[in-house]
Amino acid sequence: MDDLDKRILRELQNDARVPFRKISEAHGVSIGTVHNRLKKLKDDGILKGFIPILDDQKLGYTIVALVYVKIEGGHLQSIEEQLGKFNEINVIFKTSGIYDLVLIARFQNMIDFSNFNNKISKITNMKAETNIVLDTLKDEYFIKL
Repeated sequence: MDDLDKRILRELQNDARVPFRKISEAHGVSIGTVHNRLKKLKDDGILKGFIPILDDQKLGYTIVALVYVKIEGGHLQSIEEQLGKFNEINVIFKTSGIYDLVLIARFQNMIDFSNFNNKISKITNMKAETNIVLDTLKDEYFIKL
């Protein structure tokens, strides 16, 4: 990945809907060059896609929880698969340290949160500690290029 690729990606991080023409004019290259660069970045797995960033609060998901999971024995893969099926869970991180996994989950109300906690407490060979996020101080999706 060279400097032009980074400049193109920076443009897209600021506005994923920016026209290729505008990117090409800003960086003195053809529209075809922009298209080919983005295709290669996508083919190489660097550019995963173009998705909207939603405001969970405005969509009614007012509760965000961090779930710290410790897995007993050699059951990591099985539990990862079980947790992956929960619609409430948006992110699953495999981590070092005392916890094997850290999850981010979102809920519309305390009843949904409580039901989720009841469901995950029934998963065997796993202990979970759940914390509710009180305030989000930084929430960015940009990678410094």
